[in-house]
Amino acid sequence: MIRIAVFGSEGRMGKLVREESGDGFGVEACYDVRSPGLSPDRSPPPEVQVVVDFSAADAWADLDGLLKGTDVALVSGTTGLGDRQRELLDAWAVDRAVFWAANMSRGVYVLRRLLGMAAKMLDDADIELVETHHKHKTDSPSGTAVRIAEDLGEVRPGLQPVYGREGDCGARRPHELGIHSLRGGDVPGDHSVGFFCRGESVTLRHSVTSRRTFALGALRAAAFVAGRPPGRYGMQDLITYLERNKNDT
Repeated sequence: MIRIAVFGSEGRMGKLVREESGDGFGVEACYDVRSPGLSPDRSPPPEVQVVVDFSAADAWADLDGLLKGTDVALVSGTTGLGDRQRELLDAWAVDRAVFWAANMSRGVYVLRRLLGMAAKMLDDADIELVETHHKHKTDSPSGTAVRIAEDLGEVRPGLQPVYGREGDCGARRPHELGIHSLRGGDVPGDHSVGFFCRGESVTLRHSVTSRRTFALGALRAAAFVAGRPPGRYGMQDLITYLERNKNDT
């Protein structure tokens, strides 16, 4: 059994992680900075192997305090990170296994791989990215959209992000990457990338129908990093591991 602690336990994702942590997992501690009774004021219980974090970037000072002086592994799906949070990820990884992903869905990983192929093959296409999330999401564009934009930039150097368009903005420039954020309802996550060529277009899309997808992905990541040596890990590491061991599970 993998023993976990949940940071951000009273948020939508934290609650789902707790609900889905049935067979194979045990929740030993819960922390949420919005609730004084749950605020981290000490290290996790010694039996905890992995802290699963779905909180907010501005809560990471408390997460840092929780992890300090321990080597407990971390799985985080928190988005909206700034330079300070990215520095913390690297610092934490010196002493523990740190798994961070902007999206815990395996399908998004597949989408990113396919987008890289499409960007190479359709090297003259105009590219537009549209992401849709629920009305409570605070960061924009989504962390997944940011990662997709970074992926496309590696394949097509020189792409310039343009966040929405308004007014007399002129004709579309060849190296623009349009990024558009839609917010409304209870959409867990939808990412669509269109490649527009002369006379034809290709659109690749990934949709999540339930947030439980992310909770299950985080638990899968927790099982993966438990007992691993210090360092940074991500979805590519997890997918590679699952592919190599699919006949043993």
